[in-house]
Amino acid sequence: LLLIVREFRRFKQWSTLSNRISCSFALTAAQTGIIALQKRLRSMWQIAASRKSRNVGWVWGRSLKLINKVIIVLCALFTIGGCSAGKGAGIKRLALVAPFEGRYVESGYDAYYAVRLAIQDRGGDSLELLAIDDGGSTSSAITRAKALASDPLVKAVITLGYNTTQPEAQQAFGNLPLIIVGQWQAKPTKDYVYMLASSQLESILTAGDHSSSLTEAAKIQASVIGGEIFALKQFPMLSNSLNTITIASSANIANPDFEQRYLSSGAYVPEPGLLATLSYDAAMLAIEAIQTDDVNESLAGMNYNGLNGNIQFNDGYWVDAPIHYYGYNGEGKLTSKDRPVK
Repeated sequence: LLLIVREFRRFKQWSTLSNRISCSFALTAAQTGIIALQKRLRSMWQIAASRKSRNVGWVWGRSLKLINKVIIVLCALFTIGGCSAGKGAGIKRLALVAPFEGRYVESGYDAYYAVRLAIQDRGGDSLELLAIDDGGSTSSAITRAKALASDPLVKAVITLGYNTTQPEAQQAFGNLPLIIVGQWQAKPTKDYVYMLASSQLESILTAGDHSSSLTEAAKIQASVIGGEIFALKQFPMLSNSLNTITIASSANIANPDFEQRYLSSGAYVPEPGLLATLSYDAAMLAIEAIQTDDVNESLAGMNYNGLNGNIQFNDGYWVDAPIHYYGYNGEGKLTSKDRPVK
């Protein structure tokens, strides 16, 4: 019973950080919870069987009957809770799908606080932020994407990280406008995907190394031009070769004014990371587009001047997107560079 309750609490947490969930999303979350529980239970049975416990079959059969009843009740409660969430007249949702658990959690929260600030600045009372953990894998991200695509209140999605930017995950968002913050070795694979990164970054970044995991990237000793994961606050603590690292990104480091507003937007807000300003601009783009009758048409024709300069899109890419170079100083702090380390 404790296992079941823990699993449902876990999936309720990723469903929304604002404790608001749509009816259709609650159904998908409940289905995902059942799948996870089945995997856990199967694993428990295999462990018991390997230990040659007596009456394993009988115990397992009786347990399944009880567990299935409990699952049905919990699914009903979870779904009713989701369906009963207030849907005020005119409410629209902006979804943020990012890593809110695991190794890349800081990138998710960098974006979360920036998007929340943008909504505070211009969102109004009719716009809700729906923040979703990407699940830690592409398959989990696809499940979340399909759930969002089935929620009629969700009008646009902002995302970052490797899991949600893979081609199959992009497809799972359906016709929802998808704004990708950063490069993440991704390309627009369909209509309605908007990359907030220069199309030239792929040819600038060191082949292979820029797409490594954070721990793999930290082990690199040779000179490298890396992507946004090299700019995570954890990186200086993991790497012994900071002087050989260059980071290439279309994002601007937060200026003092933005940093102050960012830090003052709530309690315990950490210092903004590299993608905070780009996440803010992504949210402002989405907010402006959501106020129109056709969000995708509005984004495709957008001409927006933000923290990172002028933003327009052509074939899914940011037109004339800037490319900035960063490195680490002697204190391990991210600073601007004139050129990459050779």
